[in-house]
Amino acid sequence: MKKIICFLLVACACIAMAGCKTKIVHCDNCNKEVVIKESSNMEESWIIYCDACNEELFGDDPLLGGN
Repeated sequence: MKKIICFLLVACACIAMAGCKTKIVHCDNCNKEVVIKESSNMEESWIIYCDACNEELFGDDPLLGGN
């Protein structure tokens, strides 16, 4: 029974990962890779920050710059 459950969990994980198509862009501050959904229209030419740089640069308010 445990083998069947493990097999089903692995099969579900594989199906879930197959549906998550992503693409990689780079942070304009530190050049770290940022993973975004492939369906997003974002491109490398956009100004993009990783989560750490976004927090460092803008604080809690990314639209107005909370510093």
